[in-house]
Amino acid sequence: MPSSQGFDPSSVHERLRSWLAAQLPDAENVEVSNLDAPSATGHSSETVLFDASWTEAGSPHHESLVLRTAPSGHTVFPTYDLAEQFDVMTRVAAAAPTVPLPPLRYHESDPDVLGGEFIVMGRVDGQVPPDRMPYTMEGWLLEASTPAEQRRLQDSAIDVLADIHAIDWRGAGLDRLDRPELGRTGLDQQLRFYEDFLEWGRGDHPHERFVEVARWLRENRPDPEPEPVLNWGDARIGNIIFRDHRPAAVLDWEMATLGPRHVDVAWFCLFERFFSVELGVANLPGFAPMDEVVARYEARSGTQLGDLGWYTAWGAYRYAVVMMRICQADALAGIDGFPEDDNVATVMLDHVMDEVG
Repeated sequence: MPSSQGFDPSSVHERLRSWLAAQLPDAENVEVSNLDAPSATGHSSETVLFDASWTEAGSPHHESLVLRTAPSGHTVFPTYDLAEQFDVMTRVAAAAPTVPLPPLRYHESDPDVLGGEFIVMGRVDGQVPPDRMPYTMEGWLLEASTPAEQRRLQDSAIDVLADIHAIDWRGAGLDRLDRPELGRTGLDQQLRFYEDFLEWGRGDHPHERFVEVARWLRENRPDPEPEPVLNWGDARIGNIIFRDHRPAAVLDWEMATLGPRHVDVAWFCLFERFFSVELGVANLPGFAPMDEVVARYEARSGTQLGDLGWYTAWGAYRYAVVMMRICQADALAGIDGFPEDDNVATVMLDHVMDEVG
């Protein structure tokens, strides 16, 4: 399948063109061009950008598209269900008009077409706050945005998160995210998933600290558990395309699940903490402190969240387990990075556990 590592456009050009022509039975002169696989498109999928053109009923058509495949080689997550992601995005787009999604075009399950399952979406113009280097250190949001624009971006992102949580997930058919084989409730299922994830992903490394934190999370989990909502899963501004400092497309639904809204809100706040306090740099001058972010969410959602301490620890643990796999991938690629058990994520996990444990 396509890979951003050493991608050769000629290897898929004709197969992609033939496949697209089959999706457009009334079209003539179907062509694809400008294939490119950006190297910095995330750790959990592989992305190919391309342009498509065709003639239909005598009229020319052109569209810029994005193709995403499941990752190859050393993967971050144990499973990667593109069909589910495509279905979730489709249902969110139908149920929540205030949550912008990329235009969803096709899901192809046949691995013989390009060497792996893939989805195709319309390309959305805009800007994404960078992770590398972090948006608090350089880039358009720090250097070319006013404090008022930065605040508009932060406010509108938390508003979108509240709107995701407002979706009637049962009515929208998102009960497909329920995993009763992993546990009775949303948190039961999330805890079990990451326990299995750690066992699968740790290899020969015992990771005693992760096991210790997982045990603490089990023993101290919220009781009673708040009602479940649709969890976006990777709720942060780095997964949103912004235009005029407002969301134009919400991306990356591979971690979507069901659980308390607190999970997403704590994750959102955790990453703002990570990109400022944990990295030893100031947050953006226009960004509100986290208590104001939470208050805005509560006003938008009409829900009081209460103490987010456990959920912050849960988020820090999840991030550290994900970073374990990312560090492993860097080591396999010969990249001089951080050890899987001593990196910026594990340091933050220790800081959070000192606060809540």
